[in-house]
Amino acid sequence: MKSKHNFKSFWRFIRKNLKFCTVFIVTLALVFLSIFWGIIPVKQNFEGNLLVKSFSFTCQENESLLLKDVDNLSQIDLSGLKKFTLAGIFSSLADPELNKRERLEIESIRENSTLTITPTADFILQELRLQKETRVKNLKYAPFDNRLAFSLQPNSQPVNLSFNPSGNPIKITLSGYKIANLPQKKEDIPLEFNLSTTEFKLEIQQAIDVNLQLSQDKEQPIFWRNIKVSNVRFERPIITGNNVRDDLVESTIISGNIRMAQQDLKLEENQFLIVEKPGVEILNQIKIIREDSNQNLKLKTTGENLQITEASQGLEVSVSGNTNSIQVGLNPRLPIAQIQGSFLSRYLGSEAIVAIISFSAGLIVSLLSWLFDNFAASP
Repeated sequence: MKSKHNFKSFWRFIRKNLKFCTVFIVTLALVFLSIFWGIIPVKQNFEGNLLVKSFSFTCQENESLLLKDVDNLSQIDLSGLKKFTLAGIFSSLADPELNKRERLEIESIRENSTLTITPTADFILQELRLQKETRVKNLKYAPFDNRLAFSLQPNSQPVNLSFNPSGNPIKITLSGYKIANLPQKKEDIPLEFNLSTTEFKLEIQQAIDVNLQLSQDKEQPIFWRNIKVSNVRFERPIITGNNVRDDLVESTIISGNIRMAQQDLKLEENQFLIVEKPGVEILNQIKIIREDSNQNLKLKTTGENLQITEASQGLEVSVSGNTNSIQVGLNPRLPIAQIQGSFLSRYLGSEAIVAIISFSAGLIVSLLSWLFDNFAASP
């Protein structure tokens, strides 16, 4: 009976203060919505610039141009090609039989077979186009010997690597290969010959490792822009080979900055970047950072001490994508900083959102206090 009496009293109070109760309910709904919009994660666009030692990605568009017009190459090493064909004019003092051929069918005879291309004059890598689902692993720049290296893992469609020898002879060295219809030499003796051709193209159908010896005296952009990608990783595994539990993952990030929801996260060396899916979707730009030896110093103060260290070199990667959470930390399982996107963060900064939530919480407390005080005082 008492609960029934309380309900009737509450109902009379509402009818007596109908305007206030309507405002109260509407205000309460708006407050809860603002808190909901300010807290619940929502996917948002992000962008960033990272300096890295190496990184990996999967191409998400057919005929994506990765490398273009890489000139003055002094040597190209391709490891892992199983079977390929060379066409043109061949010349060899050690194997005169090659001089009669216009086409060579070549097949590997061991796992670590290597094709080495050494230009005798101008030689240009015209383009490297990736097909959809092609995986590029461990793309890195080695400043000590000025080499660009990576692994290519085609999916179902072959990848074309096109060169322009400009009509000059090319020195070809085959290690771990045999040529069809020619007597096979000992496995440990490389096959060497010159090839003259106006077009040089290799069709890559299986995983290979690529090493490009770049020019020391030219700073030309060689990477194309706006490559659609997925599964981007700024890390590399450290495998002991003894026990899987001993294997580790090492971050390849040297420095960087990520911006999302009007917030910035700074990355320092060896920190991991953890991005929720879909994550990085476009490689806006890739640049090789190699500073001259005369400029390769920077000053760093630690307390009262002055240190001179080498400036960082590697690959500068500009990325953009979509996610609802970005985390940073030395341990990927224990990140120390985070940006989380919400509906309100699209339009307001973090301080404004905190202020709105705090004001909303205070308003709810005030309204509830007024409601209970007046209901208790009502007859």
